[in-house]
Formats: sequence, C-alpha cells, structure tokens
Amino acid sequence: MNFRCLITRFCLMILLLKAGIALAADISVDADCSLANAVRSANGEAQIAPANSCEAGDAAAADNTGSDTITITAEGTVAGTLALAASLEVMSEVVIEGMGFVIDGEGNRIFAVREGSLTLKDLTVTDGWTHSNGGGILAIDSQLALYNSVVRHNYSAGAGGGIAAIDSDVLLIDSAVSSNETHVWSAPTGDKQVTQEDAPDDSFGAGIFFNGPDNTLIIDKSGVSDNIANDGGGGILILQGSAAISNSTISGNSAGSNGGGILNRGATTLTHVTIIENKAEAGAGIHDEAELELYNSILTGNIVGDCSGSLEASVGNLIRDGSCGHVGLGADPQLLLLAGSPAYYTPDLESPVIDAGDSAYCLANDQRSILRAPDACDIGAAEHEAGAFSFQIEIAVAAQAATAAQAGDHDGDGGAGTAGSSTDDGSWAEPAGSLCNLLPPHIVVPDASDSTHCRELDAGGVGNTTLIDYGFYYAVDIFGEIAPVDACFDHDTGTVVLLDAAFSPRTIEPLRTWTANGMKCANIDRAGTVVLMPVDFLVSGIVSEPVYELAGCSVTATDILNLRVNPSTDSESLQAVPAGTQLSATMRTTYWFRAFYGGRVGWLHGDYLRRAGACE
Repeated sequence: MNFRCLITRFCLMILLLKAGIALAADISVDADCSLANAVRSANGEAQIAPANSCEAGDAAAADNTGSDTITITAEGTVAGTLALAASLEVMSEVVIEGMGFVIDGEGNRIFAVREGSLTLKDLTVTDGWTHSNGGGILAIDSQLALYNSVVRHNYSAGAGGGIAAIDSDVLLIDSAVSSNETHVWSAPTGDKQVTQEDAPDDSFGAGIFFNGPDNTLIIDKSGVSDNIANDGGGGILILQGSAAISNSTISGNSAGSNGGGILNRGATTLTHVTIIENKAEAGAGIHDEAELELYNSILTGNIVGDCSGSLEASVGNLIRDGSCGHVGLGADPQLLLLAGSPAYYTPDLESPVIDAGDSAYCLANDQRSILRAPDACDIGAAEHEAGAFSFQIEIAVAAQAATAAQAGDHDGDGGAGTAGSSTDDGSWAEPAGSLCNLLPPHIVVPDASDSTHCRELDAGGVGNTTLIDYGFYYAVDIFGEIAPVDACFDHDTGTVVLLDAAFSPRTIEPLRTWTANGMKCANIDRAGTVVLMPVDFLVSGIVSEPVYELAGCSVTATDILNLRVNPSTDSESLQAVPAGTQLSATMRTTYWFRAFYGGRVGWLHGDYLRRAGACE
C-alpha cells in the first residue's frame, strides 16, 4: 500500500481540483439568487420563487452534464450566514466558493449529494440535522471534497453527525470536523422531534462515517475534534474501504462503545497523525478491527486505552501506554495545545518526539505546511520549528507555568519539564518591560504595554511558503496580552499582512497600511506574525485587498483617468474623469479610491491622484 497516494484515480482527481478545473458556468448567490436556486440551476432543475434569477447551470444541457461554480456573496447572506429552509440536493458537478461565509441548516440536513460531485471551499457548514445519516453532509455514489472548510455542530440520529459518505470518495484538505454528534432521540430544534421508535437503534461515526468498499477517504492537514457518538467511532468510523490520513490531529472525541478517535474496519493508513485525549469504553484513540498501518504518529492521553486491536504495521510511533503491541517510545510526548482551527499540538522543547520519526515515512510538510527535514522529522502532526509560532509556544508555556504555580508546583514545569520563569513565591513572571523595546531599528512597535512582546523573524520563523516564495522584507511576531498597537517598518515601499495566530494553517490577512515618518505602518489587534511584503503583493491575486471607509479625504486627478466599476485595471470603465477634477473619496483599498462623479460611483487609481485630508 502506498501511503502517499493511495488510489491513483482519486489522486488524479485531487491534482485536477488543486490545479483548478476550468468550470464552464458561474452562478452568484446574491439578493436575486438564493443558494437553493443556485443548486437547482446547477442540477438543471426549475428555480422556485423568490430569489430565482440565477444564471443557468451547465446541467441544463441535453445530456444533463457539466460543472458549475457557485460563489456566495455578501449580498446573499444575512450577517455572513445563509439559513436554510430545506436540505440542498446536489445531483450534478458543483463547486461552492464559500468566501468564508456560513451555511446554517436550521434543523435541516445541509447537503445531500446523490450521484454527483460537490467541492466546498472556504465554507462553514453548521447546525444541520437528520433522523437518518449525515446531519451536515450526506454523500451517496458521489465525490465530496472540502478545502479550508469547517463542518461543525451538526447532528444525526443515525451515522455521521458531520459527514456520512456511502459508496463515495471523500477528500478533506486544511479542514475541520468538530463538535458534531449522533443521537438516537431528538433533533436540536423543536419542530424536528423524533421518537425512540422512529430513530435508528445505533448512532455512530459522529464526525465522519465512511462506508465505501470501492472508495477512498483522504484527510490531510485537517482536524477531527470534540465529536460525540452514541455508539462507536466518535471522530471517524471507517466501515469499509480505503483511508489515508496524514498531518492531522484527532482530539477530544468520545464514543459510547469503541474507538473514541477512530474505529477502523477498512484498510487505513495513518502518517504523522496526533491522536490525543479521546474517550471510549476501549480503544479510545484507535480501535482496529481490520487493517491499519501507523507511521510517525502519536497516541497519548486517550481514555480508556490509546489503542486496541492488532496493527498491520507500526513504525516510528509514540504510543504512550504501549497498547497494540507497541515496542518503542512510550514517554510523555510533552505536547503544547496551541490555538488554531483545526487545533494542533506542537512538541515542547524537550519532547522525545523531536527528530524521532522514521525517515522512510517523513512527509514533506506538517499540519501547518511547515517544512520537515526529510531525514530527521518529528513524530506527530505538527513539527517543532525553532522560531516558527514562537508567540504561541510562549503563551502556552506561560499559561502552563501559571497554572502549575497556582496548584503549588513551584518549579513552574507542571511536572513535565517545561521551563518557566518563576518569582520567589513560585508564580510565573513575565519579562520586565515589553520585548518590543528590543527590536532592531528597522522595526518599531511604539507604545506597547509591558505585557505585549515582539520578536523579529527570519524565513524559518515566518513558516509560510506563500510569503517566503513571493519575497518578504521584514517580519515580527507580536504576542502576549495585546491592546491594539501599530507596527511600523523602515522601508520606502511595501504593504503589510498578518498571519493570524487563531487559525491553522494561519490565514494571510491584508491590513490597512499607511506611511508615518517614512515608515510603512499597520494597526495590530491580535496575536500573529506581521509581515512587510512588496507593494505589488496585493495585486498578485493571492489575497484580496482590504477595503475601508474614508471621511474627510479629497483627491484630485493628475491626468485623464478611467472611473472603473471595481478597483481593478481589468474592470469596466464607466467614464473618463478630466485632469484637475477634485472629488471626495469615500472608500479606498491600498491602491484605489472610490468617488462620485457624473452621477456614477466608481474607482480611481491612487497613482494618478493628489490627496488631501484624511486619506490614509
């Protein structure tokens, strides 16, 4: 079995999806087109009023084939959420660009994919419910793929509170399946009650239920956490078929019988997986009843038992309680729980898992896309990287030390060997004064409080290949207790982005940037890595420019300009604006200003505007 690419035809599908297949039809969910009607259009079905002015989908063709991309817009949501009145039935090839929005099932199953293909990108699926299988998503004879998406707080009275896949291929990349449940009693909303007689006898596979004898489940750089099953398989139940799980964390799940984290009855390979703090009657981490291979993975703190069954292969692992016939590392892995969605656990400085993985099974990147050394990788989903995520590590160490001190552990190490700085009475002490005062002169964070700290980073500390490959100028970690502060870089050009610490992998967030005293500055209100990028980074298409309102800004055209519909040189021109025209600007991006001229509202490029007033 090739753990890197389990089934050739499915891996080909992954490559095509990542490359971005040219999809023929685009449908926008907005005030005139509901998501339900967009899906109907993609299926080739008649739309239902209201909000039924959707573009025609490719499935309307005579052979009922074709692919459609459905993009959710702010105009199609209420406070960023779409509430469903009924389940969305997908029977064609559909890609949904979620744009960070949320679909709320309102007590209905959210997606049912039957003999179709559904790809979700940047979308949260929440509060779905069904009295059968798949409270969030049900896939039958289909293909299901999730990228950077979340399936949470969904419920079923059968299998798969979050996802139920039957005779279907499933792919999860950079995604989280969390806090889903399987019940045998009632729905979370009062109008969907079921009786004990109506409900299935058992409910299992709370996070993911997978049953496809000829199908494949692939999970990479993702998390399955805090799911609760009435019966077996709290996090994942693999009933039949092949599964490959890598660079992922399975934590905090619970099952009423076996397999709190994973219940396996198929052919499954786990590589660089951290399975921690799951609960079950037996095999709380893994319960294996068929074929399971385990490589460079951590099982620890699972109640009752890290593992039960007989593994087909076990290489380079740490299984703390020595179950499943494990011979090898069994010490405390000394993991720190760090913020993120999905959450992950990184090894502490003295962890025995550092550089202890078997080199034959070292994967190129970890859960956060940090590079691994091919001949000396760490065991588990998250690699220890000197400098990278240092602010989170320090926060975790500080919290652990403070908790230990309160409990009377005056060494401040929680009994696990974690170093801390202690005062004479055993309590943890922060550094005297802000570390932001010790930055080199080309980075300035003025007015930082004593509990706000900073550290300059190199490429290894940034740990984000997108920013590294594009070529960043400077980067600084800002961590600790953060009231909003300004971070300024001594460089004549550039724009500033934030690697937000609250997400894993960390999201790139463009920030409003201005020039003060010859330095490029941005305001920071949360922990993360602040990075100065080249000035053209925001027009590269990698991320979207931030848009913000202005008050008291006047601009004057220095040449004849095009007033454009959108802030882009590719956008339609509304009309020409003569040189010397003075206008009030009401909004701006990094490079564009929005103004009213000739009865029309449009955008002017800032390189050809003279500015006065509050324009930064």
